[in-house]
Amino acid sequence: MKKLILIPLLLLLCSCDVVLREDYYVFSFDDFTIAPGYDNVDFMRLVFEVRNSKDTLESKEEEKDIDVFFWNEYMGKIDIINDTKKPVSVEEATVSRFELYLDNIPFDTLKLNDIELSESVKTNCETFGGEYIQRNGYACAFGQKSHGKDNVVILYGDILALDQDKLSHLEIYVK
Repeated sequence: MKKLILIPLLLLLCSCDVVLREDYYVFSFDDFTIAPGYDNVDFMRLVFEVRNSKDTLESKEEEKDIDVFFWNEYMGKIDIINDTKKPVSVEEATVSRFELYLDNIPFDTLKLNDIELSESVKTNCETFGGEYIQRNGYACAFGQKSHGKDNVVILYGDILALDQDKLSHLEIYVK
Protein backbone atom coordinates (compact mmCIF):
# COMPACT_ATOMS: atom_id res chain seq x y z
CA MET A 1 0.00 0.00 0.00
CA LYS A 2 2.86 2.38 0.83
CA LYS A 3 4.38 1.74 -2.62
CA LEU A 4 1.11 2.67 -4.31
CA ILE A 5 1.11 6.04 -2.56
CA LEU A 6 4.85 6.59 -2.97
CA ILE A 7 4.91 6.08 -6.75
CA PRO A 8 2.39 8.86 -7.61
CA LEU A 9 4.08 11.15 -5.10
CA LEU A 10 7.48 10.61 -6.73
CA LEU A 11 6.00 11.22 -10.18
CA LEU A 12 4.46 14.46 -8.96
CA LEU A 13 7.76 15.64 -7.46
CA CYS A 14 9.75 14.73 -10.57
CA SER A 15 7.38 16.57 -12.90
CA CYS A 16 8.01 19.91 -11.20
CA ASP A 17 10.02 22.45 -13.21
CA VAL A 18 13.23 22.85 -11.21
CA VAL A 19 14.80 26.25 -11.78
CA LEU A 20 18.60 26.14 -11.80
CA ARG A 21 20.99 29.07 -11.99
CA GLU A 22 22.78 27.38 -14.89
CA ASP A 23 19.57 27.63 -16.97
CA TYR A 24 20.30 31.36 -17.36
CA TYR A 25 23.26 33.28 -18.77
CA VAL A 26 25.71 33.81 -15.92
CA PHE A 27 28.12 36.76 -16.17
CA SER A 28 31.19 36.69 -13.95
CA PHE A 29 34.23 38.76 -13.10
CA ASP A 30 36.76 37.97 -10.41
CA ASP A 31 34.86 35.81 -7.86
CA PHE A 32 31.46 37.38 -8.43
CA THR A 33 28.68 36.12 -10.71
CA ILE A 34 25.25 37.45 -11.66
CA ALA A 35 22.46 35.56 -13.41
CA PRO A 36 19.60 37.87 -14.43
CA GLY A 37 16.31 36.01 -14.22
CA TYR A 38 17.55 33.98 -11.26
CA ASP A 39 19.43 36.21 -8.81
CA ASN A 40 17.76 38.76 -6.56
CA VAL A 41 18.77 42.23 -5.37
CA ASP A 42 20.01 40.90 -2.04
CA PHE A 43 22.53 38.73 -3.90
CA MET A 44 23.72 41.70 -5.99
CA ARG A 45 24.29 43.75 -2.85
CA LEU A 46 27.05 41.34 -1.83
CA VAL A 47 29.27 43.23 -4.28
CA PHE A 48 27.37 46.18 -5.75
CA GLU A 49 25.64 49.17 -4.27
CA VAL A 50 22.10 49.21 -5.67
CA ARG A 51 20.41 52.59 -5.41
CA ASN A 52 16.70 51.94 -5.74
CA SER A 53 13.81 54.20 -4.76
CA LYS A 54 11.35 51.73 -3.24
CA ASP A 55 11.31 49.40 -0.24
CA THR A 56 8.68 46.96 -1.51
CA LEU A 57 7.25 45.82 -4.82
CA GLU A 58 3.67 44.73 -5.35
CA SER A 59 2.83 41.53 -7.23
CA LYS A 60 4.20 41.65 -10.83
CA GLU A 61 5.49 45.19 -10.28
CA GLU A 62 8.73 46.26 -11.98
CA GLU A 63 11.25 48.95 -11.25
CA LYS A 64 13.49 49.98 -14.15
CA ASP A 65 16.86 51.67 -14.62
CA ILE A 66 18.17 51.35 -11.08
CA ASP A 67 21.74 52.64 -10.84
CA VAL A 68 24.41 50.18 -9.73
CA PHE A 69 27.79 51.19 -8.29
CA PHE A 70 30.98 49.30 -7.44
CA TRP A 71 33.28 51.07 -4.95
CA ASN A 72 31.43 54.32 -5.75
CA GLU A 73 32.11 53.90 -9.49
CA TYR A 74 29.07 53.83 -11.74
CA MET A 75 28.75 50.31 -13.22
CA GLY A 76 25.42 50.31 -15.03
CA LYS A 77 21.73 49.70 -14.49
CA ILE A 78 19.39 46.91 -13.52
CA ASP A 79 15.67 46.28 -13.80
CA ILE A 80 13.92 44.25 -11.10
CA ILE A 81 10.57 42.48 -10.95
CA ASN A 82 8.42 40.82 -8.31
CA ASP A 83 7.35 37.55 -9.96
CA THR A 84 5.37 36.38 -6.93
CA LYS A 85 1.68 36.82 -6.14
CA LYS A 86 2.32 38.83 -2.98
CA PRO A 87 4.23 42.02 -2.13
CA VAL A 88 7.93 41.48 -1.36
CA SER A 89 10.81 43.63 -0.21
CA VAL A 90 13.08 44.95 -2.95
CA GLU A 91 15.80 42.65 -1.61
CA GLU A 92 13.72 39.63 -2.71
CA ALA A 93 12.90 41.01 -6.18
CA THR A 94 14.47 39.24 -9.15
CA VAL A 95 16.95 41.06 -11.37
CA SER A 96 15.36 40.91 -14.83
CA ARG A 97 17.91 43.05 -16.73
CA PHE A 98 21.54 43.84 -16.10
CA GLU A 99 23.42 46.43 -18.17
CA LEU A 100 27.08 46.74 -17.31
CA TYR A 101 29.76 49.12 -18.58
CA LEU A 102 32.92 47.05 -18.76
CA ASP A 103 35.42 49.93 -18.73
CA ASN A 104 34.47 50.55 -15.11
CA ILE A 105 35.31 47.02 -13.95
CA PRO A 106 38.82 46.85 -12.48
CA PHE A 107 39.26 43.15 -13.37
CA ASP A 108 40.91 41.56 -16.38
CA THR A 109 38.91 38.35 -16.75
CA LEU A 110 35.27 38.60 -17.74
CA LYS A 111 33.25 35.45 -18.41
CA LEU A 112 29.85 34.47 -19.70
CA ASN A 113 28.78 30.94 -18.75
CA ASP A 114 32.41 30.23 -17.76
CA ILE A 115 33.69 31.19 -21.23
CA GLU A 116 36.17 34.05 -21.13
CA LEU A 117 35.05 37.07 -23.15
CA SER A 118 37.36 38.51 -25.77
CA GLU A 119 37.85 42.25 -26.21
CA SER A 120 36.37 41.85 -29.70
CA VAL A 121 32.60 41.86 -30.19
CA LYS A 122 33.01 39.89 -33.43
CA THR A 123 35.11 37.17 -31.78
CA ASN A 124 32.59 36.82 -28.95
CA CYS A 125 29.77 36.66 -31.48
CA GLU A 126 31.46 33.76 -33.26
CA THR A 127 32.10 32.00 -29.94
CA PHE A 128 28.46 32.21 -28.83
CA GLY A 129 26.90 31.81 -32.29
CA GLY A 130 25.21 35.20 -32.17
CA GLU A 131 24.03 37.67 -34.78
CA TYR A 132 26.71 40.25 -35.57
CA ILE A 133 25.14 43.67 -36.18
CA GLN A 134 26.99 46.53 -37.93
CA ARG A 135 24.85 49.66 -37.64
CA ASN A 136 26.17 52.82 -35.99
CA GLY A 137 28.79 50.68 -34.28
CA TYR A 138 29.09 46.96 -33.65
CA ALA A 139 26.93 44.70 -31.53
CA CYS A 140 26.18 41.02 -31.10
CA ALA A 141 22.90 39.50 -29.95
CA PHE A 142 22.21 35.91 -28.96
CA GLY A 143 19.81 34.17 -26.66
CA GLN A 144 18.03 31.10 -25.42
CA LYS A 145 14.74 30.11 -23.82
CA SER A 146 14.91 29.83 -20.02
CA HIS A 147 11.80 28.52 -18.31
CA GLY A 148 9.47 29.88 -20.96
CA LYS A 149 11.12 33.31 -21.15
CA ASP A 150 13.60 34.81 -23.60
CA ASN A 151 17.07 35.09 -22.07
CA VAL A 152 19.05 37.49 -24.28
CA VAL A 153 22.62 38.80 -24.24
CA ILE A 154 23.68 41.86 -26.24
CA LEU A 155 27.36 42.76 -26.47
CA TYR A 156 28.11 46.33 -27.59
CA GLY A 157 31.21 47.78 -29.19
CA ASP A 158 32.65 51.14 -28.21
CA ILE A 159 31.27 53.62 -30.75
CA LEU A 160 33.55 56.38 -29.45
CA ALA A 161 36.81 54.43 -29.86
CA LEU A 162 38.99 54.10 -32.94
CA ASP A 163 38.38 50.34 -32.76
CA GLN A 164 34.60 50.22 -32.57
CA ASP A 165 34.70 46.42 -32.29
CA LYS A 166 36.22 46.70 -28.79
CA LEU A 167 33.74 45.30 -26.23
CA SER A 168 32.38 48.27 -24.29
CA HIS A 169 29.31 47.08 -22.40
CA LEU A 170 26.87 44.22 -22.22
CA GLU A 171 23.24 43.74 -21.45
CA ILE A 172 21.57 40.54 -20.23
CA TYR A 173 17.83 40.38 -19.82
CA VAL A 174 15.02 37.91 -19.26
CA LYS A 175 11.48 38.67 -20.50
